[in-house]
Amino acid sequence: MITYGGKDWEGAVFDLDGTILDSMGVWEIVDRRFLENNGLPFEKDYIQDLLTMHFAQAAEYTKKRYAMEKSEAQIMEEWFSIAKGMYAGEVELKPHAAEYLAALRERGVKIAAATSSDPLLYEPALKRNGVYDYFQAFALSSETEHGKETAEVYELAAKRIRVPLEKCIVFEDILKGVQNARAAGCYTVAVEDASSSHDAEKIRREADIYICDYLQLKEIEQ
Repeated sequence: MITYGGKDWEGAVFDLDGTILDSMGVWEIVDRRFLENNGLPFEKDYIQDLLTMHFAQAAEYTKKRYAMEKSEAQIMEEWFSIAKGMYAGEVELKPHAAEYLAALRERGVKIAAATSSDPLLYEPALKRNGVYDYFQAFALSSETEHGKETAEVYELAAKRIRVPLEKCIVFEDILKGVQNARAAGCYTVAVEDASSSHDAEKIRREADIYICDYLQLKEIEQ
């Protein structure tokens, strides 16, 4: 158990991209290369629109937005081919994330991931960085109806570690994730990421804690 905000928390639910994995820059590279390869313009609002979507949703949105002849399956396959090598060999962790995960496990806190990513991407990155085994369960946005537009994926993650969601801390890097987790009764820790810099002030206001480095959590632990 760990204590923040005067309460004890039994579970920790982490987003992965931008929260545990320092990978959001990878996705902008993937998106840029994909658009360039298909002769399409790079538009910043397109990148922002994709942040809360899982792969299938993002492919459907991309196909409609750009009126592409490619199937959604072909779009996802092209994304995968660009991203897989980067996750397997390049993506690192956010500062001191490994040490913090180890500390949670030592305290008996149950750890889950709630992610819009795909196991073929995040598993190699987590394993290469030595933190895969800290996670007792994984919940995918694609397993839910609304992805991260609601708190469903966090609820699924909490269920899989058998901890009520209201007894979990949720770690996120995007505004929508922080808002949905807090509305569901969770204690929220926002992790700074460059991809969410446009929402940074809103995220600071919405989250219970805002950090740039997991070492900061030692300072506020009660």
